[in-house]
Amino acid sequence: MLPTERGAGAQPTAADVVKLCTGELTVGAIVDRSWASIASQPREAMEREVLDFLTRMAERGLVTGDDA
Repeated sequence: MLPTERGAGAQPTAADVVKLCTGELTVGAIVDRSWASIASQPREAMEREVLDFLTRMAERGLVTGDDA
């Protein structure tokens, strides 16, 4: 799960992912940027975490888009 606080190590935080949700990037591009910044886990694991997070945010109406 994406940590929500900065002190949680090298993982991108939920806030980092949300900052990338500008409407200009696809979910795939968000995953790529998040993974490239740390690459401490397989890209597939990062993709699952980001997709799960964005899905939860979309269910709450906090993000929208075709990829969410």
